[in-house]
Amino acid sequence: MRQRAHRWIALWRAAPLLALGSCVGTGDPLASREWLEASAGAVQVRSRSPGELEDAFGWRLGGGYDINTDPLRLSWEVDAQWATHDFDDGSGVESDISAWVIGTGLRLSADLEFLPLSVWGRGGVAWRDERPADALVDDLDGAGTYWGCGLEWRYSAVGSLGPMATWFRGDDQDVATRFIALNARFRL
Repeated sequence: MRQRAHRWIALWRAAPLLALGSCVGTGDPLASREWLEASAGAVQVRSRSPGELEDAFGWRLGGGYDINTDPLRLSWEVDAQWATHDFDDGSGVESDISAWVIGTGLRLSADLEFLPLSVWGRGGVAWRDERPADALVDDLDGAGTYWGCGLEWRYSAVGSLGPMATWFRGDDQDVATRFIALNARFRL
């Protein structure tokens, strides 16, 4: 009899926690929270001193986890962006520089329920790593911040496609870039 009473007491204590847990995620319970995305587009170096980098074709690969599944979603993301730029410092030295930007941050997405569209904004911290092909060219490595926005068209339950733009600025203000691309996201 005493064990039975303890079970009922434990159940009454657990009931409010179970009720609270059911209120946390009101979105689609079958939707995956993990996602991968790939982007391809133009990387424009808006400022860099010393020397100028030409605009280049760039790639981006990233992934993330949705913290909630509501129409207004907060996500944590990690990504890497890569491009090879032609370099000219004005003294006749021509070379190329492979530039990587690796970042992590948060993304806020808003689903437009009456249309299969989402808008999102992102921001976080990043590390930019430059690898020059010529030893005479100075590389500018360093930390910075990024922010961006995009629009997604959901063409299936697991896929979306749309334009996006991301800006990076180094903490020392020597490098500022813009990445304008077509982005494809896939839920796992």
